[in-house]
Amino acid sequence: MVDRESNNWNDYTNDTLVHLHKKTRSQKKMYQRASDLHHSFYSFFGLITVLTSTVASTISWGSNKDMNDKEKIILSLITTTSAISAAIQNFYSFQENSSKLTLTSKNYAQLQNKIENIGNIHPKHRHDDPYGFFKQIDTELDKITENRYELSSCLTKCCYLKKDDDFSYLKEKHDKYNNNDIDLIISTESESEN
Repeated sequence: MVDRESNNWNDYTNDTLVHLHKKTRSQKKMYQRASDLHHSFYSFFGLITVLTSTVASTISWGSNKDMNDKEKIILSLITTTSAISAAIQNFYSFQENSSKLTLTSKNYAQLQNKIENIGNIHPKHRHDDPYGFFKQIDTELDKITENRYELSSCLTKCCYLKKDDDFSYLKEKHDKYNNNDIDLIISTESESEN
């Protein structure tokens, strides 16, 4: 049975904190990249739509009523390109999806900040109960998971995840705390021997 009256931050709870930090950091970056990609698609197809419709309008208004077959084919290709581009832009809802993905990324960022606020404090000086804190973080992660826009696994592997996404500076910080504690114990023991 765990005594929850004392400070329960130990190596296990610190490793759990680091794991949650890596997870939220990785998810935040992944969803931000997905949002950026969807926004880029929205802008790209919007630009194509505007340019092709402008060119088609200019050709149709500027030419005589007597267009040869070649000019009609070019005009119909440009008009078709404009219509297809606008249809793709609207069908895939790039702008709406980008907004949803940005919101999800911000939710993960808020969780990351909560974890960092705890992780930046030396474990001996933390007042929060680790088990209650982890339960709160798990509940918030579950809410985000329920409401988030799911990403394609293929695009996740190819575009959204990067190698360094799961890096956590909290791991190095906790190693430093542990080394400082060991150095303090060694110096205290050597002083008591003298």
